[in-house]
Amino acid sequence: MKVILGVTGGIAAYKSCELVRLFKKAGHEVRVVMTAGAERFVGPLTFHSLSGEPVLRSLHEGAYDLSATAHIDLAQWGDILIVAPATANFLAKFAGGLADDALLTEALAFQGPILLAPAMNTRMWEAQVTQENLARLQARGVRLVGPVAGDLACGETGAGKMSEPAEIFAAALADRPLAGKKILVTSGPTRAYIDKVRFLTNRSSGRMGHSLAEAAARLGAEVVLVTGPVEPRFAKLAQGKVIEVETGDEMLAACLPHLPTVDAVFATAAVADFQMPEILEGKLRREGKLSLELEASVDVLGELAKQKRPGQVFFGFAAEAGEGEAEFAKAREKIARKKLDYLALNNISRKDIGFDALDNEVYLFQASGDMRKLAKTAKSGLAEALLREVFL
Repeated sequence: MKVILGVTGGIAAYKSCELVRLFKKAGHEVRVVMTAGAERFVGPLTFHSLSGEPVLRSLHEGAYDLSATAHIDLAQWGDILIVAPATANFLAKFAGGLADDALLTEALAFQGPILLAPAMNTRMWEAQVTQENLARLQARGVRLVGPVAGDLACGETGAGKMSEPAEIFAAALADRPLAGKKILVTSGPTRAYIDKVRFLTNRSSGRMGHSLAEAAARLGAEVVLVTGPVEPRFAKLAQGKVIEVETGDEMLAACLPHLPTVDAVFATAAVADFQMPEILEGKLRREGKLSLELEASVDVLGELAKQKRPGQVFFGFAAEAGEGEAEFAKAREKIARKKLDYLALNNISRKDIGFDALDNEVYLFQASGDMRKLAKTAKSGLAEALLREVFL
């Protein structure tokens, strides 16, 4: 797991050194972001020594040595963001969407799970505005660990003490509910070659499959992504194995060795439905009319499903030019014919969802016969929703 640890200006900052040690001992990567206030309590050299990584302190100092995307680099790298201690000042700024230092900037750009460990005086903790800020953050999906009651550094006793590093460590691992699961994802289009230079394909970008693979890895799963030809960004994973293929036959061959060990198959790939009986040699010349006689290509999901073992989950996708009873009937027939557990149906006649779009909206079918609509959202958000639907 790749941990972004934010440290703000409170006396409890010294405890975050132990938190780094716990993550490193367990084999996780840690990169620390410190506020200027945090440096008054613990020096950056301490965190650099413990983590083995550079400490991000500012987006301005050493600006010429930073990348053009330095303000979001860690946000794109990490699997989880933890802020410990999280002061009242940080909570207020984060709740308000401010980004006036490196930590707040990375936090605003981060799209994964966020865990905050508040630490402050009891009266500051109980202040109405602090509680309002916490409510706003929790409504956005931010989780809290602590604070606990005890003796505070100011000499008072009450709620506001930061949770112990071991408790924060345990809470962070709880954000990886798919730990121990193995997931196979097929993604993107395939190519059915006509001759040595021409092929049949489709508009699938691979964004949905990539989003599923990234979300599964972020939630703790071991992921194998088998993808057809897509943009380079959709053929890379921060964590997990990527296998690039071209044809449906290659996709099936790449999936089969992993099938016996995975807990679930998410088949988002848009595999070409037809192919040439034989690929023509050389290059067809442009002379007169051209007629092609095609045959059905390999049904990757269907072939994989033939080897489905008890307890293994198969999740298919279907693209239909509509969302009425006729399309629903096709989805139910497909889920039964291929022995799927789930099927997501999206309407390709709409330009705002599905192929080439950032967003998607699907009807989720289950083998039990249940069906419900999942509202339009970014594919990254839909991916996590589908994973939680299956596993959580």
